[in-house]
Amino acid sequence: MTFLAASAYANWPVIKQLAWLLGYLMRGIFWVLSNIGIVNVGVCIIVFTFITRMLMYPLTVKQQKMMKLNAVVMPEIQALQKKYQGKNRDQQAMLRMQGEQQAIYDKYGYSMTGGCLPSLMTLPLMFALYPVVYDITTYVPELANYNESVIYNFLGINLMEVPGLRLHPIILIPILAGVSQFISTKLMMAKQPNMDNSDNPAASSMKMMNYMMPIMSVVFCISLPAFLGLYWITQSVVLILQQLVVNKHLSRYTVEDIIKANIEKKNKKRAKKGLPPLNEKATINARKIQQQNAAEKTIDKEARDAKIRESTEYYRSKSGGSGSLAAKANMVREYNEKHKK
Repeated sequence: MTFLAASAYANWPVIKQLAWLLGYLMRGIFWVLSNIGIVNVGVCIIVFTFITRMLMYPLTVKQQKMMKLNAVVMPEIQALQKKYQGKNRDQQAMLRMQGEQQAIYDKYGYSMTGGCLPSLMTLPLMFALYPVVYDITTYVPELANYNESVIYNFLGINLMEVPGLRLHPIILIPILAGVSQFISTKLMMAKQPNMDNSDNPAASSMKMMNYMMPIMSVVFCISLPAFLGLYWITQSVVLILQQLVVNKHLSRYTVEDIIKANIEKKNKKRAKKGLPPLNEKATINARKIQQQNAAEKTIDKEARDAKIRESTEYYRSKSGGSGSLAAKANMVREYNEKHKK
């Protein structure tokens, strides 16, 4: 991504406002550090990244809880989809499928928006972070008063340089970015149930992401200025620390605890709207589904019995008392031709 591209999307609605707020945060960090004698862009980026990642910590916890619950909910949804496979043109079947799917969601207090909302909420913030780090001099104009060779020197590395493929200490930045990204993704997967199940599409996607994301990190950090690589490394390190805390926190909660908390939270909202509690609703839905399935089985049985009676009567009318194998075979052939089987 070029400087112009970064500046262009920094002016998008919402992104622009968030970048403005984060820019003031970066400026405040620089002001505090400079007043204690630390005038260094690298240190500013580290502190800035730590603070912004901690602001997203509650969303990270919520996202991990939903991933843990997904491991229980999704196999049932996939089994339901398999049950109705090939019936997408049958409107009644699709309505029954939707009813059964909602019954599964009610049973676990699960919400589709609740599963993806934490991830979606972090996206604008992540987009806003990038231009602040990339175009730091715009958001922190005080940097213009200092010598670039000093403020961009971090542990002997010029953060304004692009690492590229060369034997130089700066190459450690893309390498560390890839390694830290791999560890953070691995930790995220570690406490997720069914991640070793080869039949689980989510598990396969997560395993692929575990290798693709670090490779992408290395490629980006090789071709972009080193201060972006430092930001990437710091973010991954903070994510590793967060993930260790989240894994320890979630180890005290079973899936049943998460389900119970979800249902209690949703029931409070339903009570305000005058709706029955989810457990009661789930029981009603399950009973309706059982009745529908029983009715379908009755209809199928009646249709099957009717065909048996029809074929029996056809046999008696044609046989005329003849019980030879040839006569029976001939009647079966005629019956099948008549019904185009």
